[in-house]
Amino acid sequence: MPDPDDRRPPRATWLRSRAATTALELVALAGLLVVDLELGARLAPGTPGGADVAGALVTALVAVVVAVVALVRRRLPWWLATGGVLAVSTVGSLVCAVVGSPSPSLTEAAALVVVTASGVRAAPTSRAATGTAAAALVAVVGGVVLRIGPQATGMLLAVLVWGCAVVAGVTGRAVRTRRASALDQARRAERTELARELHDVVAHQVTGIVVQAQAAIAVARTDPARATQAFEAIEAAGAEALAGMRRMVGAIREDAEPDAPVTVRYDLADIAPLVDRFDAGRGRTTSRVDVPDTPLAPGVGESAYRIVREALTNVRRHAVDPSTHVTVRVVDDALRLEVGNDGVRRGSAHRGSGGFGLIGMAERVAALGGTLHAGADEVDTWVVRVEIPAAVAR
Repeated sequence: MPDPDDRRPPRATWLRSRAATTALELVALAGLLVVDLELGARLAPGTPGGADVAGALVTALVAVVVAVVALVRRRLPWWLATGGVLAVSTVGSLVCAVVGSPSPSLTEAAALVVVTASGVRAAPTSRAATGTAAAALVAVVGGVVLRIGPQATGMLLAVLVWGCAVVAGVTGRAVRTRRASALDQARRAERTELARELHDVVAHQVTGIVVQAQAAIAVARTDPARATQAFEAIEAAGAEALAGMRRMVGAIREDAEPDAPVTVRYDLADIAPLVDRFDAGRGRTTSRVDVPDTPLAPGVGESAYRIVREALTNVRRHAVDPSTHVTVRVVDDALRLEVGNDGVRRGSAHRGSGGFGLIGMAERVAALGGTLHAGADEVDTWVVRVEIPAAVAR
């Protein structure tokens, strides 16, 4: 299951956070607009001419437009918000240059910084992000040249502010990429866990149902009592399979609790009952399961149980009247597990590269730093050997 820290916050919390951010941006841009108006009033000549009035109006209009677009940029496609602000700012600079009225604006500069950073962050590709940064540089430097003139100090300051905006965008882009990667890994891990559990539940229980059904058919006429026992075993296996399916479906529903378990937790103590269900009379099965007094490392006992269950499922599938042995014990801080059987059909898939069951075994063992051997020891025999660091607490 994915780490809860990798999940998005609840929608209500997310909306409140987004609203708070927008409100802060609105207050900041409104404050800058007030400062712009105050500075314009103080710096305006005593008898402003037509060019001064036109330049002030253009600057005010551009400042309001880019501020509004910056505030609603999250509701617009990233290219429309970024391109719109840059285009409006550039047009405003050109108009100011034509009318001959230098009219810089703090509000416009702040909006340019915001949309440059957000555009670089939101661009779908690195090439698009680079193009956004380049267009913003042209708009910013061009605005300084057209409104103030080719002053080295003004151009240097503009480039410095632009660089800070780009760095902020690149940083946000890297954070977004890392989060997306972490979320993807968490989803893959969750799907893998669900696939393992689904295979374990369905394969084990359905295989048992098939075997018991075959036994019931074989003895239905000659031994009704054994047939009844087989049907009871089929009923129990079916009920357990349904319970497992309901548990998994409930865990993956959107309204499920975040910590709802997808799988049932097992330990070494559950292996003996598992072997009893596999061979109720223990007529052809022997087992030795040593449960240590000290706890094992997390996941070791559960993995051992699931490996034994998969191995016994394969015995049911591929061995004819098998003699089976199960051994689980801790030796020198390592858990050693062995499941062996004879009676394997010649040419059985049990001898092949293995299906999802053996893949799941290998993944579980590898995740715990252990080793796995699954293959034929002698003719018509099969053995699964596993050694996992137990890390027994002292």
